Parts: sequence; structure tokens; C-alpha cells
Amino acid sequence: MNEDIYSLHLNAGKAIGKDKTCGSKIDYQTELTASEAAERMNSKPNTRNILEAYPCAFCQGWHIGRAMTKEELESYIE
Repeated sequence: MNEDIYSLHLNAGKAIGKDKTCGSKIDYQTELTASEAAERMNSKPNTRNILEAYPCAFCQGWHIGRAMTKEELESYIE
């Protein structure tokens, strides 16, 4: 993940709040392990949204959530 998107995820996460951003989600220790888990989830036939790994501003780990565009991430910060 490039530095700009990484930063956007952290700032959007702070704006969205800990419950939704971190809450009871699995804490993956690295981007790689979270990305691999997201890929496995995306390969399931009943996956409704494309999932991606994102950095957490609260636990400093990585979680999996719905993929968001740069514009969508920016909209949470403004």
C-alpha cells in the first residue's frame, strides 16, 4: 500500500471511530497476512463486497474491510 493511501486509511479510521474501525475485528500483525486473508475471503462465492487489508490507527495492526476508493476515504476526513 502506498504511503498516501496508508495515511488516508489511518485518518479516515480515526474519523470513523474505534468501534467500526477496530472493534472486534481480527488483528493481523502484518499487511501481508491481512492481504492474504482478504484474498481468501474474496474468493468465496458469497462475498458481497471486495475486501481489502487496511492499517488500524488504534491497535497499529491490520484489519480487513470493504475496499474503499481514495475519494471515499477522503470524504470521511473532510
